[in-house]
Amino acid sequence: MTGLALGSLVVLVGVNALFVATEFALVAARPGRLEEAAERGSRLASRGLRAQSALRLHMSCDQLGITASSIVVGILAEPALGGLLAWPLEAAGLGDGVVGTTSWVLAIVVAAFAQMLLGEMVPKNLAIAQPERTLSVAIGPHLAFLAVFRPLVVLLDRAAALCVRPFGLTPVDEVDRAVGVPELAALLRTSHDERLIKDFEHDLLSGALDLGRLTVASVMVPRADVVVAGGRDPVGEVELVMTTTGLSRIPLLDDDGAVRRFVHVRRVLALPSEARNEPLTMESTRPLYVIQPDVP
Repeated sequence: MTGLALGSLVVLVGVNALFVATEFALVAARPGRLEEAAERGSRLASRGLRAQSALRLHMSCDQLGITASSIVVGILAEPALGGLLAWPLEAAGLGDGVVGTTSWVLAIVVAAFAQMLLGEMVPKNLAIAQPERTLSVAIGPHLAFLAVFRPLVVLLDRAAALCVRPFGLTPVDEVDRAVGVPELAALLRTSHDERLIKDFEHDLLSGALDLGRLTVASVMVPRADVVVAGGRDPVGEVELVMTTTGLSRIPLLDDDGAVRRFVHVRRVLALPSEARNEPLTMESTRPLYVIQPDVP
């Protein structure tokens, strides 16, 4: 009886580890990698993807498996380990009552330690370190358990959803995996440190991420440094300014010193040569839109 109970205890700790690993892998596995594996013909990866799209149901399945196996481990702890732990106590000359109580307590402690270490902490760390691989290995037994106990799992899942609703929350079936600016910045930093992208690429992409936090005033050229032309200047002079500075757009000053329009080099080059001594027409220029300096 002790051998059978001990063997059952070992199996149940393994079953608990399987459900814990599946639970963490379902959340940690990246869909992109699973999709790549599925495209290469991996059926297990395809099953993992489908499970991620019904996360609530599959997490409830894992919770049922973890709870059931933990309860049975507690029941089998004394029959499996009590006898093994009793004989050293008997050899020490302790009375039967003390031996029975002490061996029972020690059996519970040993079983709980094994359950916590081998049934929870080890599989959790494996799933976090290799989530896609762990999910591919564990998804088969997980789905088999779900197929057998599906009605009970569905009942528990719906009961849990009803308990959450009074808090103003709506249970979801998928994890929001949107990547924000901090995550992208960390990814760029890591890629740059590992020499996966060049300095120029890192600076360019990092600048693009920072753009949303900048204001118009922080990126615009100060008014005193802006190259301008007079609104009544001849076309030839405006063309000379563009040629000298290499700028393709030149703001134009009105008589009152305000800047309301600009001209593009394409419009200047399209003008006939006889217009070089004439001022720009309104048709050749475009309105200049004004943006407040504190606009992001």
